[in-house]
Amino acid sequence: MLILSRIFRCQPLLLPALAFCASALLSGPILAQAPPPAPASPTPAPPIAAPTTPDINRPSADASTGREVELQPQPMIRLRGQSTWDDGFETLKKAIKTLEEDARRLGLAPVGQPKAHFISSDDLGFTFEAFLPLAAPPAPGLAFSQGVEAGVSPAGRAMYFTHEGPYEEIDAAYEAITAFMEEKSLAYTGKFLEEYLVLPEKSDDPGMKLNIYVFLR
Repeated sequence: MLILSRIFRCQPLLLPALAFCASALLSGPILAQAPPPAPASPTPAPPIAAPTTPDINRPSADASTGREVELQPQPMIRLRGQSTWDDGFETLKKAIKTLEEDARRLGLAPVGQPKAHFISSDDLGFTFEAFLPLAAPPAPGLAFSQGVEAGVSPAGRAMYFTHEGPYEEIDAAYEAITAFMEEKSLAYTGKFLEEYLVLPEKSDDPGMKLNIYVFLR
């Protein structure tokens, strides 16, 4: 069975941990005739309180609630492309921006959120199809931007998951999804969709929200 995290990122999933250390030296004037103070009894350190709010920087994949859905074909405009893994976020954002600008310029009515269909990958990068679902098929003869074309969105049986957290850490989400799929003995094609509910400016923004659809065999 294919490993989704390797399909999505053909590189190590977890970023190297960064270690930080800090030290401070406290000193004060010493009186020549003053006797040294008696050592104070050690005071036990207070217990560390558990955080009351979740860490918004920690990515999450709600794999425990993964469920099967049937994706229906929709009219759309799409832009196909390729990218390296390092440039993936910016490449996808640029493609989606081009589609949204074409929709506004040509008076097309988007339905739902922009998506990316991940088609194939290797150690260097991936091939994708960014698309914007529409309420109705575009009229023939529209002057799209270079590379943009009308089409129909991918359809079929898929497992649905959610993710919130920085896009640059999304590999952890795919690890959780892979574990879920293997635990349930679900066979999948290696192709999947990302649906961008909140698409921030930077890949490290914890406000990122998206849905992930993994196509089943």
